[in-house]
Amino acid sequence: MSGAGGTTPMAAEGGDAAPPRAGFPGPLWRGFSGTVKAINRVVGFLAGLMVVASCVIITNEVFWRYYLHRPHTWNLEVNIFLLVGATFLAAGYTQLRRAHVGTEVLQTIMSPRWNRRRILVGDMLSALLCAFTAVMVLHYDWQAWTKDWTTDSTWAPPLWIPYTLIGVGLVLITLEYLVQIVEEIVLGGER
Repeated sequence: MSGAGGTTPMAAEGGDAAPPRAGFPGPLWRGFSGTVKAINRVVGFLAGLMVVASCVIITNEVFWRYYLHRPHTWNLEVNIFLLVGATFLAAGYTQLRRAHVGTEVLQTIMSPRWNRRRILVGDMLSALLCAFTAVMVLHYDWQAWTKDWTTDSTWAPPLWIPYTLIGVGLVLITLEYLVQIVEEIVLGGER
């Protein structure tokens, strides 16, 4: 993405965008980056479907409970699993779009150069936190799987289901952070 005169948009704003390195991104990186982005788009769409399914299930429960006076035991837990899963699975897509809630005050008072640095440091810290949490959740997930943990309800669904959804979502957002960090450092924001 070059601006007028062959300069990058960030360089035109007075930033210090580094010129792309010769030969980078290579086909391996482009494949990895494209795969991560494509997976996050698909999983983001699936997370949206999970929210829709949750709405249908909760509406079903309201109908059965209040109009037919026959409540179900499984609706609440299914909704919790769906909404927790949708929240974490959509995180990578949200990061891909940079659609998360940000602090616009800093953006307005800082120069474009310092804004890029602030975002890069924030991405690095967030990636470390998400990676650490993913490892811990997936370890917990493995315990839930091997020890056959279930909820305490009468329906008793297995707990590895929500833990797997949380872990996969954290891995996907960590990979998205990795892609964005490498592309910012190497390409200087030219994506």
